[in-house]
Amino acid sequence: MLDLLSPAAHVAPTVTVLLVTVGMLVLAAADIWRHEVEDWATAALLLVAAGGLIWEGISIQQGITAVLSGAIAFMTYLSLGVRGVMGGGDVKLSVVPALVLGACNPFLGVWWIAASILIQQGFFFVASRRVRVASGATSGDVFVLPHVPAMAAAILIAPLLFPIGL
Repeated sequence: MLDLLSPAAHVAPTVTVLLVTVGMLVLAAADIWRHEVEDWATAALLLVAAGGLIWEGISIQQGITAVLSGAIAFMTYLSLGVRGVMGGGDVKLSVVPALVLGACNPFLGVWWIAASILIQQGFFFVASRRVRVASGATSGDVFVLPHVPAMAAAILIAPLLFPIGL
């Protein structure tokens, strides 16, 4: 039983991280184009992530931290979705990157949540300011910006800051 908790049992799911990153980039482009994340695309990416983690042979401890990271992401995004800050597609999709990065390191899964939200706020600040200046809009006007590009940017940055293969 203790063998499962030892560092030797830790597997770096680099192929799965790569596949999910590419999937997130594709969904980011779709979100920019359509302002919507399709349920079938989220389900397909979740199946790729779960299948990839199993195929790469993650340990039981990594599986537990992956599920916990995904649950934390879902609850965080759900609370934002209930308040109207995020859409339902963003809430469902948030589980996938958190799941994969949580399998690498539980801190990394939670870091991704914070990073994606902060990147979104940075995008929103810059974009809304440019649109208001260019169009003469007032501060009361509603400005909608897709969130999946920020999610994809955060998953792109994660391996640069925290080497996953180590």
